[in-house]
Amino acid sequence: MGSLFSKPKAPEPTAAQKKAEAASLAESERLDKEVAARKAATARKRRGRASLISGEETGIKSTLG
Repeated sequence: MGSLFSKPKAPEPTAAQKKAEAASLAESERLDKEVAARKAATARKRRGRASLISGEETGIKSTLG
C-alpha cells in the first residue's frame, strides 16, 4: 500500500505537449527580444531629440541671475 500522503505520479508529457511547450518558449523569447528592440528604439529617438535642443531652448542659463 502507498503512503497516506503520497500523490500519484504525473504521466510523462506526450510529444505534442513537448512540442507545444517548446513553441511557446520560442514565442516568449521572440516577444522579449521584440520588446527590448522597441525600448532601445525609443531610447535612441529620445536621445536624438534631446541633442537637437540647444541650451537656450532648455531654459537653463550658465550664469547666475
